[in-house]
Amino acid sequence: MAESDPMAREPRQVLDHATLVARSRPRADADAKLRGAAGYPSDRLRPDQLHGAILGSPLPHARVLAIDTSIAAAMPGVRAVVTAADIPGPALYVLRHVDRPALCSDRLRCVGDPVAAVAADTPELARAALAAIRLTLEPLPVVDDPEAALASGATPVHAAGNLLHRVDHRRGGEDARAAAEAACVRIVETEYHSPRQMHVCLETEGGVAEPDGQGGLVLWWGCQNPERDRQVIAAMLRLPAERVRVVGSPVGGSYGAKDELTVQPIAALLALRSGRAVRLQLSRPASTDLGVKRHAMRIRMRSGCDADGRLRLHEVDILADTGAYATHGPEVLDAAVEHSVGPYAWDALVIQARLAYTNNGIAGAFRGFGAVQSQWALEQQIDRLARACGIDPLDFRLRNLVAADAPGPLGQEVVASEGPRLALAQIARHPLWLEGPPPDPEGGRYRLGTGLALVHRSDGFARGGPNGAKLALALAADGRIELRVSLTEMGQSLADAMRALAVRHLGCAEDDLRPVIGDSALAPDTGAAAASRSTTILHRALSGPGRAWMDDLTRLAGAQLGVPPASLRFGPGGWSDAQGRSCLTLGALACSLAGALPERLIELDPEETPSAVPGAHWVFGACAALARVRIDTWTGALQVMRLAIASALGPVVSPMGLLGQMEGGALMGQGLATTEHLPMQGGRYLARNLDAYLVPTLADAPRAELWAIEDLLPDDPVGPRGAGEIAVNIAVPAIANAVSAAIGMPVDRLPVAPDDLLDFLERQP
Repeated sequence: MAESDPMAREPRQVLDHATLVARSRPRADADAKLRGAAGYPSDRLRPDQLHGAILGSPLPHARVLAIDTSIAAAMPGVRAVVTAADIPGPALYVLRHVDRPALCSDRLRCVGDPVAAVAADTPELARAALAAIRLTLEPLPVVDDPEAALASGATPVHAAGNLLHRVDHRRGGEDARAAAEAACVRIVETEYHSPRQMHVCLETEGGVAEPDGQGGLVLWWGCQNPERDRQVIAAMLRLPAERVRVVGSPVGGSYGAKDELTVQPIAALLALRSGRAVRLQLSRPASTDLGVKRHAMRIRMRSGCDADGRLRLHEVDILADTGAYATHGPEVLDAAVEHSVGPYAWDALVIQARLAYTNNGIAGAFRGFGAVQSQWALEQQIDRLARACGIDPLDFRLRNLVAADAPGPLGQEVVASEGPRLALAQIARHPLWLEGPPPDPEGGRYRLGTGLALVHRSDGFARGGPNGAKLALALAADGRIELRVSLTEMGQSLADAMRALAVRHLGCAEDDLRPVIGDSALAPDTGAAAASRSTTILHRALSGPGRAWMDDLTRLAGAQLGVPPASLRFGPGGWSDAQGRSCLTLGALACSLAGALPERLIELDPEETPSAVPGAHWVFGACAALARVRIDTWTGALQVMRLAIASALGPVVSPMGLLGQMEGGALMGQGLATTEHLPMQGGRYLARNLDAYLVPTLADAPRAELWAIEDLLPDDPVGPRGAGEIAVNIAVPAIANAVSAAIGMPVDRLPVAPDDLLDFLERQP
């Protein structure tokens, strides 16, 4: 078959939407959630609990001249008032680039930057105490534009200057670039602008910090990495690490918002100073001010192809706004660079990217993590080149895909994958693509368009990231197998995935496994539930070391029965003999072992990314999608009617979990493409609540269909890829390309606003 024939590599193992629904079962926590009984960490209420509140900066940039807390501290019912001077240990925290103070002492860099905090008997008293604190500030020039921030003479947001991170990458030297340029007969050059986006978690940042009665603390806190929170808080408060416990599950939504510490250290400090439990929960406006957002980016792309539609030259220039502090900014920029190449073959690449400090709030981790911004721009470029060449967009992509065993986007070593080709092959057969838009029944008022997009998405952390993970398997006294991880449940069906993988790799029944999750005191350091890494980690742990541990259990069972272990067969509930007769249950084995119950600590290699390229990933999943949109030419209203996604992520672990992640992620991507934008003026957000920041609801959700391609190459060393982010990544470019297909408008700015659509239509002949 011709190399561009989508059926040349037709996937063999595909679960369609109906099959996924049929195989789905209610989540283990469904009953509790439906009854409202599951609870989040911030729901932990106690009669003697104090209420915490934070005094945030009223200015986007200022020098602190004085903080007078004497009146607040003297108020009856106020049990603790703290400032930066009360922090006994290191006051700065965050990730690799440690630049964010838990409480600011001399400089305020964004509205809401914490200056002081109180703990009082009632929320009203806590607010009154904040109002009594006298704060003397010297306003400083506001740096609210990343381009201006990097200009000579700009006011520095941090002492080292406003350039936080820079990436420069080239494929081929000047001769290769010149040859690629000369070969181009079509060149598309565009500047794209992507906005800030809010996570809009159901549970805002918050939780409870409680003294444990032994000189330590227990934090019940919605977070993605309880172990990291424990380490940071212990160091900040100069407590022995074993005296701090963090319980992080279940989280009322995160999407990256709780991958970083926010106000946990403040609550812990208040609890330590007062000797009482302190509940600290941000209001929605306070969460808007202090919580992280998706990085706003300006992306310039210049892309060219030859007369045969072969991609030759790709030049990319990215400028990102990280706001007041680094948080995950450098890693986000690395991801934007890596994914700006796509699964496509280019002769020459020239990429430069910069990340600037400003006083525009704080940007950080967000589902899609830097990749979605550059993928939307890239897929617009690919569609425009295809149209310029008169080539079908699907065929254009197929002829430009890299080989399955080719190096990664930045030339790094990667796991071989046919995912992009298989996803395109599947989506090519969908009626949305084969039949095209139907005629408008209202005689021209509505314009319909179908957009195609293809993305591949990194899985796990990049080289140099915290790729290691520790898990534990143990036989409990009641005969249940415990799988202990510090990963948190954020709505992604973690416990269900753990049970499904245990059935697949250990051979037990689902009820034989007890997931132990999200508690730093009960599980080893598994790392963050982030970067779509949890499923892969669990698969790696259970498919190798987990099976070896089950062999150990079988040897113990054989010794108990006085028979050779090879004569026993393990299955749901316990062991049977060669004839299938039950001879020992897990409970009976646990009872016989009494005080010597077997446990195994599983340690996964901390450097699972063999590439030598900094910031590059080793594993990728892929998705192709079609979006059908309808544009009202009278009002500019944009409706996403249908969305079809073909995911190539390997074996499906949890059908219900996969459907939830893909459908929910796609709706979040739809928000970025159609409604969500958090503009700023002078370092202040123009919306601080959900009355002025619009997110899609179920009423806006399109009819969604999913195909799960389970194919992996025979020697694949990884197994299932994560599904937590890639639906966001694919939905945005598919919707943008559908808008372009409907009315011919290049989508170079998100979200696509009704006024922009009407302005474009009015300019047409």
